[in-house]
Amino acid sequence: MYRLLIVDDDRAMLKGIELNLEDHTDYQVKSASDKKTAFELLKQNEFDLVVTDLMVPEVEDGQAIVREAKSMWYRPFVLTMTAFESWENAVSTMKAGADDFISKGFGLDELTLRIENLLKKKRKIDHLEFENRILKETIQQQYSDFKIIGQTPVMKKLTKKLNKVAADAQATCLIYGETGTGKDLVARNIHALSPRREAPFVPINCAAIPENLIESELFGHERGSFTGAHTAKQGKFEIANGGVIFLDEIGELHLPLQVRLLRVLEERSFYRIGGKVPINVDIMVLAATNKDLKKMVKEGNFRQDLFYRLDVITIEVPPLRKRRQDIPLLTQFFLNKFNRERNKTIDLSEEALKLLMLYNFYGNVRELRNIIEDAFVLCEDDLISEENLSIMPTPPRKKGQRDVRDSIIPKDQFPQIYEEAVAQFEKEYFTTMLELNDWNSREAAKDAGISREWLSKKIKKLKIRQV
Repeated sequence: MYRLLIVDDDRAMLKGIELNLEDHTDYQVKSASDKKTAFELLKQNEFDLVVTDLMVPEVEDGQAIVREAKSMWYRPFVLTMTAFESWENAVSTMKAGADDFISKGFGLDELTLRIENLLKKKRKIDHLEFENRILKETIQQQYSDFKIIGQTPVMKKLTKKLNKVAADAQATCLIYGETGTGKDLVARNIHALSPRREAPFVPINCAAIPENLIESELFGHERGSFTGAHTAKQGKFEIANGGVIFLDEIGELHLPLQVRLLRVLEERSFYRIGGKVPINVDIMVLAATNKDLKKMVKEGNFRQDLFYRLDVITIEVPPLRKRRQDIPLLTQFFLNKFNRERNKTIDLSEEALKLLMLYNFYGNVRELRNIIEDAFVLCEDDLISEENLSIMPTPPRKKGQRDVRDSIIPKDQFPQIYEEAVAQFEKEYFTTMLELNDWNSREAAKDAGISREWLSKKIKKLKIRQV
């Protein structure tokens, strides 16, 4: 349904236009014969199109209604009519913001056609604006999804480094980290924060693709270049042009392909399999591994020249056991995510959190996520308890072997570390609640599910300040 406003001091003309538009069942038409009525209707409704005469009583100049219509938040299209057709009238009307101009020598059929065309144009523009908004929201959601969670010094240092790398958006990076630390997340975070964020992010797991297929996957092929190549195919490097390519498990790439990759890094160009024309690309290359590439170089399993081409900037993602104070933040992040996805309000008990703080997490953040999701699904009420956590007990020590847990977090220091971690989480959580509510403590307390007085005590205790 389209909403139209017709403005004309000639009541006969006004009635004729209304009657001519009656056949259009998807038009809802309102009319005004003076400035006051027109302005009131503009404020009280959301019109898609305003059709207005330039000569309306009590209007100081012909463009006043045009300007008023265009000042409305809903931004209607405007079609102006005049009995005195002139080039000056058309130019001044368009400058005032009108979308079309028609002389009053028109026939009503021509006016109807102009109206239909303007509404079609508006529909297209509205659709494009909707798509653009969705794209922006998607990009913002990407950033939220790929945000690095952590307030420990090592994570603050990592975040600062990632911001600089993302702003540069050119240098090749080698990301080190144990399984489950979040190397893929780091790569996506760089892409989401970089000027390349609207271009593709193309991940490829070098260990997951058979050796006889990976060259085609990376560089593509021309039709007929080998048996089964019935059509030409773009490779990942070509698809990633303008954006970021992420080569995960780079240590698994076999030696012949390492030579081809070296050339791409040096020249930013390559040939498809069977191709005769070089393909130039503008890409940022990120690679990741949990292997010791320097050791592989010494053993002859990884090319030294490729290693130095990849290792322009080294990014080390710390294991979770080296940033235990981030466990409460990560746990709450996953709980919020699962609650939002499943429309639930499940929380974690203090006893369960204490148990998580003591666990070694050899699978790192990925293992923590899996443990929380498992407990989230299987707990019988709205609170995850110790019993819900599928944490295997630490295996008994062998003779002469130190307990990894003891070397990382001495037993007598745990209460202090636990309290510090909880305080850090609370400060981050309540600061976020306040920021989301423009520092309105009443609304922030409501969102957090606590009283305003309790929030005030937390603000004072945690020394939360608006910056």
